[in-house]
Amino acid sequence: MALKDVIGQESAIKILKSAVLKRKAASAYLFHGPSGIGKRLAALNFAKALNCTAAEGDGDACGSCTPCRRIEGGMHPDVLEVRPEKGVIRIDEIRSLEEALSLSAYEGSFKVAIVDEAHLMKIEAANAFLKCLEEPPAGSVIILVSSAPERLPDTIRSRCQAIGFKPLCGRDMALLLEDRIKEPDKKGKTLQSLIGLSMGRPGLVIGNGKGADILKKRQDFLKALHEMLFSKPGGSKNPVWADKEEIEDFMDGLELFLRDLLVLRTTGREDLLMLGPEVPGELKTIFKTAEEEVIIDCYRGVTEIREGLVYNPNKSILWNYTAGMLKRLLPHPEKRPG
Repeated sequence: MALKDVIGQESAIKILKSAVLKRKAASAYLFHGPSGIGKRLAALNFAKALNCTAAEGDGDACGSCTPCRRIEGGMHPDVLEVRPEKGVIRIDEIRSLEEALSLSAYEGSFKVAIVDEAHLMKIEAANAFLKCLEEPPAGSVIILVSSAPERLPDTIRSRCQAIGFKPLCGRDMALLLEDRIKEPDKKGKTLQSLIGLSMGRPGLVIGNGKGADILKKRQDFLKALHEMLFSKPGGSKNPVWADKEEIEDFMDGLELFLRDLLVLRTTGREDLLMLGPEVPGELKTIFKTAEEEVIIDCYRGVTEIREGLVYNPNKSILWNYTAGMLKRLLPHPEKRPG
């Protein structure tokens, strides 16, 4: 695998290949964009291109020489990676990385450090890492990968060359997913469902069981949303969220639901809906009555909720707050059918 195999990120890949060709790699990069769109994959393949011994003429790696194979297998001594453990990156991991970067390369032309989900660095880890960015070791390239770059300190962001990655278009998603659907008789329907639910993020779908998992998450979301909006007082088991990950999954589904509401209200086209036809009947009534201003306001509210998740809010309070916000979408009593 090489940079050319990172689908749907042509602008970012062009910048990286040019840096290799001109031998002008920056000392630090920030790869930013939604999760599951290929940022880490691009970082690993950029590391290959920088250290490839049989590089192609366009600045890409060959993918088959010894350094490329060792990087692919996570065995290259000059390519280092830090990933979050239990949702955080601690100062000890950053100090170990800095120590390794201070040493000369063993085999390759560059030492490459990849910090995945860099925004999860604890504040003391980020402060310690700043020194490394201010005085980068010679022959090193640092790549911060983040789906929430706004959570990184300004002092870190300002010292990195930012490269944006974007969600994939439907055509590129189909190209990646088509051969991975095992049931030929359901291929068309399943493919369209996965493309819509993934929102252009193949990493949410590709992998053992992930396709089935994202379809199940749709059903779980619709069930939770129905309970949130239509359970009688005292009848809900709220909150149904077990942990922060389930809250984030719910917010993913809620963004899709609000997007579908707005699309249907403005275009009237059901074929553009991402959640598909499986929306329960009571929820479908909202599609006919929700006001555009309220939908947009709810979407802003979801954004604010996401930003607040870093503070680990009380699940019960958050459930009730979200329910109150969303119930504004329901038709007024005098307008409700029946």
